[in-house]
Amino acid sequence: MRTLNKYIAREIASSTLLVLSALLLLWIFYDLLQELGQLKQLNGAQYFILIAATIPSHLYELLPIAALIGTLFALAQLSSNSEYGVMRTSGVSVAQISGVVLGVGLAIATIVFVIGEYAVPRAEQLVQRVKAFSGARPFAARAFQSGHWFKDGNTFINIASVLPDGALRGVRVFEYADSVTLSRSLTAESARFNAGRQWTLEKAVETKFGAGQVTARELPSMSWNTVITPGMLSVLQIAPERLSVEGLWEYIGHLKSNAQDSQRFEVALWGKFFYPLATCVLMLIALPFAQIQQRSGGVGARVFTGILLGLVFIVVNRLFSFLALLYNWPPVLGAMLPGAIFLSAAAYMVWRLERR
Repeated sequence: MRTLNKYIAREIASSTLLVLSALLLLWIFYDLLQELGQLKQLNGAQYFILIAATIPSHLYELLPIAALIGTLFALAQLSSNSEYGVMRTSGVSVAQISGVVLGVGLAIATIVFVIGEYAVPRAEQLVQRVKAFSGARPFAARAFQSGHWFKDGNTFINIASVLPDGALRGVRVFEYADSVTLSRSLTAESARFNAGRQWTLEKAVETKFGAGQVTARELPSMSWNTVITPGMLSVLQIAPERLSVEGLWEYIGHLKSNAQDSQRFEVALWGKFFYPLATCVLMLIALPFAQIQQRSGGVGARVFTGILLGLVFIVVNRLFSFLALLYNWPPVLGAMLPGAIFLSAAAYMVWRLERR
């Protein structure tokens, strides 16, 4: 039985990899065409870096669909070669095959989670930075572990993080009188934008360096003028669904501590856990539609129906996220309800197959 399980798992994994490669190449080709307009602002290296940085997001989105189609193809191929019929007549139950499919699905779900947690946020930030700072700008910008660094003339600005509402956290400003002489520094816990390119620094410390003396003062708030605007910084932000679990958790805590609505980010947080598990649901949904005998006819229609059902799941999954926000449902309910409904449907169909 172990040898049979490995064989089925290998067939499903290889079909999934093949489908994923085809879909990924198609999406990359589409990106190459879509971003051709960026060549006016980007050089060749920046252009290809931009395209390469979109690959993690595509992997995150396409893996569940590729797993669905790959499972359909693999099991349908086993059925067309009469291998599936031999397995069933040899005493292999649908539940046992479902267990193999679920095991492969959990492995793919783990890969999806790792990509979404570690690769996607960093890649999305790279995409936004390349788009934002590719053209002529009055300042230069780079990102490091210490945050985002900007250079405006003889002023160097470090921003630890840009929050989704446009606020800044961990602001440090270093103003130089010339190329080597530091004249003033500012540090602030946070900053918010006002009209007229003016920011308000909260809990700020201003330090001035004069001839042989250093003076410092603490201010609860102070104005700060700079060429940086929220519009420039907005491209450094990524959608909540593309943030890491750690980033979402940190920002939800920030919103709650300031008595602000955090439901959108809570739905995104729960979605980070339930979206990878959608891979398992889709693969189990594929199982009943893959039980195809050539003599029964309608093979193409059945495979198409299975793929369509998987796409409907993706749409419903997003729809319930919006419904959770619209009707103020508990965030965990909006994230898990579509999967629970489709998983119940898949379990019922598998049970019906087992009773035949």
